[in-house]
Amino acid sequence: REEIPYFESAYQQYKNSGVEFIGVQSLGLDTIQEGQEFINDYGVTYAVGADATGEIVTDYRIIGFPSTVFLDKNHHVVRHWTGGLDLEKLVSLVQATLK
Repeated sequence: REEIPYFESAYQQYKNSGVEFIGVQSLGLDTIQEGQEFINDYGVTYAVGADATGEIVTDYRIIGFPSTVFLDKNHHVVRHWTGGLDLEKLVSLVQATLK
């Protein structure tokens, strides 16, 4: 919840630069409907979907929450970040990924 405004702000900053943000809801504690309510309540405008099968968590080797995975333009994983991000750190990691 704390990160969402930072991700939305960074998304707005980079969306016209070809950078994509995709949020993934890990099901278990919340339902898909509760996830959609969260998205609506927080004004998230980037793509978000539920990992209904758990494949995304497995495929990207997510070991804790929150987690952020950075992919290059060829969709190769270049960095995993486990833990919260503030706007300054998020922007720094996005910029490093773009280099």
